[in-house]
Amino acid sequence: MKPLKIFLCDLTYDTVTLSVDGFPLNVGYIASYTKMKFNDQVEIRLFKYIEKLQEALETSVPDIIGFANYAWNRQINKEMSKIFLEKNKNGLVVWGGPNFPADVDSQKVFFTKFPQVDIYVPIEGEIGFSNIVKQILALNSFDDLRKNIISESVPGCIIKSNDGELHFTLALDRIESLDEIPSPYLTGILDECFDERLAPMIQTNRGCPFSCTFCVDGSDSVRMINEFSVQRVDDELNYIAKHVPKNQHNLHISDLNFGMYTRDIEVCDSINGIQKKYGYPHYVKITSGKNNPKRIKTPPIVGVPIFLIICSPGPSSLIGLVICFAEKKFIKGVPIKKTTNMDVNIANPVLTVKYLKTLRKEKIST
Repeated sequence: MKPLKIFLCDLTYDTVTLSVDGFPLNVGYIASYTKMKFNDQVEIRLFKYIEKLQEALETSVPDIIGFANYAWNRQINKEMSKIFLEKNKNGLVVWGGPNFPADVDSQKVFFTKFPQVDIYVPIEGEIGFSNIVKQILALNSFDDLRKNIISESVPGCIIKSNDGELHFTLALDRIESLDEIPSPYLTGILDECFDERLAPMIQTNRGCPFSCTFCVDGSDSVRMINEFSVQRVDDELNYIAKHVPKNQHNLHISDLNFGMYTRDIEVCDSINGIQKKYGYPHYVKITSGKNNPKRIKTPPIVGVPIFLIICSPGPSSLIGLVICFAEKKFIKGVPIKKTTNMDVNIANPVLTVKYLKTLRKEKIST
């Protein structure tokens, strides 16, 4: 049979400016993992820009189209899913990502609101998506691909069957040793994203030990912290620094609690190393730890401004942060390095005028 043609999309609006400027690392991981398992049996393309996807659908319609689903792009995902199905009625539409309800009743409502979606892959996508591909490749023909796949369950996925019922098979372990996922940087899958517009993004670990009710990552299913090796992260950082365009100065770190673990110091050392050698990055965006000051380490990225996001669930923790910054400390007892520039963004649902004034006095952005 011919290779299974797959489009994986992490779309952003770019009419005026880029609404989300990070590399499509999410679908990059899925692409590299799927390619590792099925090699020449699959043909995969990645898309960040809406216009490029539209052009590709005019000339080369895939068998499967997948979308990373977030609050900021689910409407355009819906519209592009419609366009795809107009061109390939036998095609399979797969969505995944955090913008999905946890309870069954709400999931049924979701599939009603987005009838184009055949399969949803919740939590981490590599295993679930590769299981879809595995079952498709086991077919004798791709002619009735959609009908055959949604008529049965797929491990790690939620499927809307032909009769509208949902099939759940979610009892899957997460990938513990993340180095099992080939690097989408080192394999060249993300090379086309070095385009002077998108900012490189890396991930050093997955999971979150906290149980914040307002956060999709506060569930028990992602409580365990799994890691990429420091060597893998260092190799990716050096690859990025060698390929990044001269006008791109930003680096995103997608970890949920960067700076909270001792090994993060080693990652910062790697960033220091490429900064000294290549002059990149000029600016690092991170999301830091929440509520365990003893485990929080100062990110020692010398001379590189840091944009820091802290999710603070209540007034008491917010006041504590303000006091720390007033004392020129990152977290209580941990001084900010004089060579480190920090722009701190605190996400807090109970900010009042009083707290805002205090934050602005300390030059903390909100």
